[in-house]
Amino acid sequence: MFPNFRRFALGGAAVILVYGGAPAFAADANQIADALVAAMTASGESKASYDSASAAGDDVSITNFKVDGDDGSTVTIPTVFITNAQPRDPGGFTASAISFDNAKMLSDGNTVTWGVASATDALVPSVEELKSKAKIRPFSTMNIANTKVSGGDLPVPLEIANIGMAVDLDGAGLPRDFSLNVASINIPPEFIANADNDFQQLMEGLGYDSFVINLLVEGGYETGEDRLTLRSFAVEAPEVGKFSLAGTISGVKASDLATEQSPDALANGLLENLTIRFDNSGVVERALDMQAKTMGASRDDIVAQLNGALPFMLNAINNPPFQEKVAKAAQAFLSNPKSLTITASPPQPVPFQQIMGSAMSAPQTLPDTLAIDVTANN
Repeated sequence: MFPNFRRFALGGAAVILVYGGAPAFAADANQIADALVAAMTASGESKASYDSASAAGDDVSITNFKVDGDDGSTVTIPTVFITNAQPRDPGGFTASAISFDNAKMLSDGNTVTWGVASATDALVPSVEELKSKAKIRPFSTMNIANTKVSGGDLPVPLEIANIGMAVDLDGAGLPRDFSLNVASINIPPEFIANADNDFQQLMEGLGYDSFVINLLVEGGYETGEDRLTLRSFAVEAPEVGKFSLAGTISGVKASDLATEQSPDALANGLLENLTIRFDNSGVVERALDMQAKTMGASRDDIVAQLNGALPFMLNAINNPPFQEKVAKAAQAFLSNPKSLTITASPPQPVPFQQIMGSAMSAPQTLPDTLAIDVTANN
């Protein structure tokens, strides 16, 4: 449904506009602009150009900056404004901030536009650093506001109020802390009306004609322990609900996670803890009412039927104590749907390979191995 940004990620041109330390002297506008062009074309998969560049002290303005990708993608930024531009000895430059407002990107049949956008503590690396994949922080924070995505497979344009990113690297250039906050992805009535029939019917049955989605990802990495902590991965829709996930994995190297071998790197890790939680904001009641309407019954009737059937439905788990725990929590949730939480807190970190092996050969042992608990409305 969403455009493919593998090469030209949303704001891709903007993201690479930015990466640490330099001497302070008046900026040469064309030198700064040319360094930006060089960074954007270092991969050999794109061409970049600009109309003019001017400086006021160490602040540089670049007009009509454009990047054309070999795959047909384009990014056009009317003005790139660079605050406190400072050339670096290795090449490239640093900046206190870079703004790239009112930009437009075309990629794979999609058009992406945004209003106000900026990055702080920015660094544009040299061509050599880019080719050697040097570990350099591109920016401290980045915010892109008033984004609109249209075309492609989207039935109508989607609007995103704000996309915020932050990253902090350790001395080895590895991500000590990171966050992504996508606020207010607006799903309008026109989108639902023009979606596929199954989705339309589901939304109609649940009584939703529009909704808003928020996404938050926060985490960090401890290099000495090879430990990745996901503090929060949360998807929330007001009047629908919130799904969140948090956990810690050790024994994984950040350098491996950043490559195409990342699935294998995770498979070789150890699970320290995991929390999966759902907070209901109305969707459960709507789903129960939809089922009740289909069956010509009341919501209470549907809840009673589900509560009665749960013990039998859970027999496939083949772990009676755990089945009882799940049934008790599910019944409490259905009777008063506030929240449902699943936690895994093994006394010792458990290798993922062991978890996968048990899931295939003896799944009934996993609740005990991982010390899984299921609770409602806590």
